[in-house]
Amino acid sequence: MRIVHLVEATATGTLAMVRLGANAQVEVGHDVQVIYSAREETPSNLVGLFHPSVQLINVQMVSQKERMLSLFKIRKIITASKPHAVFMHSSFAGFLGRIALLGKPVQCYYLPHCISFMRQDISKIRRILFTLLEWAGAIKSATYVACSNSESLAIKKYIPFRPCVVVENAVNVDAWIHKGGWDKRKLQVITVGQIRFQKDPMRFAKLAKAVMSKRNDVQFIWVGDGDGDSKQALVDAGVKVLGWKTPSEVKDLLKSSRFYLSTALWEGMPVSPIEAMLSGCVAVLSDCAGNVDIVESEKTGFIFSKVSQATEQLWQLLENDELAQSISEQGRLHAAKQYAVERYVQEINSLIKV
Repeated sequence: MRIVHLVEATATGTLAMVRLGANAQVEVGHDVQVIYSAREETPSNLVGLFHPSVQLINVQMVSQKERMLSLFKIRKIITASKPHAVFMHSSFAGFLGRIALLGKPVQCYYLPHCISFMRQDISKIRRILFTLLEWAGAIKSATYVACSNSESLAIKKYIPFRPCVVVENAVNVDAWIHKGGWDKRKLQVITVGQIRFQKDPMRFAKLAKAVMSKRNDVQFIWVGDGDGDSKQALVDAGVKVLGWKTPSEVKDLLKSSRFYLSTALWEGMPVSPIEAMLSGCVAVLSDCAGNVDIVESEKTGFIFSKVSQATEQLWQLLENDELAQSISEQGRLHAAKQYAVERYVQEINSLIKV
């Protein structure tokens, strides 16, 4: 069976899901192509992240001109390859892909990875505009594949006339799971992701400053890069900003840290906190869509709504090693069971009608 993945956001969690699905499909004998657009944050070793049998095809979709031209390029590639199914990852790829494939008898599956109208940094008018664009894209029949129950509820509310299924994100459990001694971990609070409004770096900075005002033995770390003003605010608050790191470097950092902090304003279902939980970090996550689907507060992690609440949670964990170790273990067990690759691949492949 020939399968095509179309991805515009070739970085972070979206890339992780494309890589996971494409590699697994090749390993069971499918012919897989990945049409991708390179961004500044796209890993330089992109080719090395995929199975040698996965065919990578670059079609740039960053500028307005590139997006217009990509419609014809995508259609040409799909016409030539004649796939059984096309998986479109992210809102831009979902819109461009569906418009490019109008009239083509191919099964289409659209994975928004946090659909555009879930954003909290836009006005009501822009949210309506994004909804109208989704309706326009829905002219081409496609099944929406939500990565969390939160995203599914949003899609079903605004686009009730197209089918929507939930396939929660997954990670390679064997590659990330780590049971190293708690005492060997450093007093580090870490996060991984692009420094941008969605991740609310200003709230991360406030939290870091509040915690370190009482505990000067704690280090706050941000792995990633992005907005210059926000980055400076993090540095000014005492956060160590490391820039982008390779997956193996991120893995080592998570294994040596005790706590993972997400201050995100919205998510689809973020991969980094799951990887952190598998690595043994206690997840302390903001109560946004996506995050709330990952942990049960005070059992497999912590959920907070205010800076003061998160500060209290972190102080409590720093002062109570027994509690922190217990939550770490429960979080690791939950993540290993709930977000296994085998479950994800089985659910994705079961969508394709043979």
